Amino acid sequence: MILTLTPNPTIDQVIFVRDFRLDAAVRAERQVVTPSGKGVDASLVIQELGGRTIALGLKAGVTGRLHAALLDEWGIAHDFVAADGETRTAVVLVDVAVHRQSTISAPTLTATSDHLLGLLELLGRHGGHAWGLICGGSLPPGLPVDSYAHLLSDARERGLVTLLDSSGEALRQGVGGLPHILKVNLAELGALGIQSGSVDDPESIDLEALAAELAGQLGQWASDALIVTLGIQGALAVTKEGIYFVRPPDVLVSNTAGAGDALDGGVMLARSQGGDWRDALVLGTAAATSVVMNEGTAICRRKEVLALQSQVRFDVLKDSQEVVRR
Repeated sequence: MILTLTPNPTIDQVIFVRDFRLDAAVRAERQVVTPSGKGVDASLVIQELGGRTIALGLKAGVTGRLHAALLDEWGIAHDFVAADGETRTAVVLVDVAVHRQSTISAPTLTATSDHLLGLLELLGRHGGHAWGLICGGSLPPGLPVDSYAHLLSDARERGLVTLLDSSGEALRQGVGGLPHILKVNLAELGALGIQSGSVDDPESIDLEALAAELAGQLGQWASDALIVTLGIQGALAVTKEGIYFVRPPDVLVSNTAGAGDALDGGVMLARSQGGDWRDALVLGTAAATSVVMNEGTAICRRKEVLALQSQVRFDVLKDSQEVVRR
C-alpha cells in the first residue's frame, strides 16, 4: 500500500483550443476533468498500474465534495480532512495548434496549524497498513511552511518509505524531514540553490556537473535518492547505489500535466515491489510517457506503459563505488 498526501488538491479542467488569443471568444474543442494535485495524480497512476493506494489530504467546500466524487468515480480510496474555503480548480489550457499549454489556478483553500494535526492523524490512521508515502504539491495558505518536514519525519518514524515532490518554500523547509527520495525539476532545484541550465536548451545542462552537485546533497536533502526531471530529455537520478540517466521514447505529446507525478507513482510502486533503481526509473519514465500521450491530467494506460518500458533508455553514469559525497 502506498499512501499519497496532497494538502492542496485540485480539480483539473483540461481545455483544448486551437489558436488561442486574448480579446476574442474562444471555443474549446473538448474538455477533460480529473481529480488532481501531485499526490492524487500519483494515486491515479499507482492504481492504474495495479498497485494499492489511498489518497490523503485536505478538502474544502462544494468543490471539495466534487473532488471526492471524482475520486470515487475513478475508484481511488481517499480520506481527506475538511479545511476552509474551496478546493482549487485548475484550468489547463492546451493550444493544439502550437502544441503549448498553460495552467491557471488560484489559492482558494485555506488551512491552519490544526489542519496539520489532522493530516498527522491521517498518517496515524493509515500508516500502519502502508509501505510508503508520497507527499506532493504546494501548501495552502495558512498551513505551516514546515508541514512537510513534520509529515515526513512522522512517516519515517512509522517505518514508511517517503518521497517528497514540492516547490518553493514548502520544498526548502520540507527537505528538513529528510525524505528517502526527493524528486524535483530544474526550476525547483533552483529554489534549493543549484542552477543547472534549462530544459529548453539541452546543451546548457552539464549532467556530470549536476550529478556531482547532487551527490554532495545526498544525505542532506534525501537519504536514498535525488531525482531531477529534465522534461523530454529524461531524468537524472543520484542514489546510494549509483548515478543513472533515463531517457523517454519519442511520442506524440497531448498534455504534459501530471507527467512528473506519474514518475513519482511508478518509482514508488516498483520499489515497493522489490524493484531496483533500473526497474523503478524505467517504470516511472514509461508511466510519465504514457501520461503525456493522453488528454487528462495524470492519465496513463497500463497497456501503453507495458509497451513503453522496452523503449526507455537507461544509462549507468556511475556505479555505487564512484558516487562521490562531498
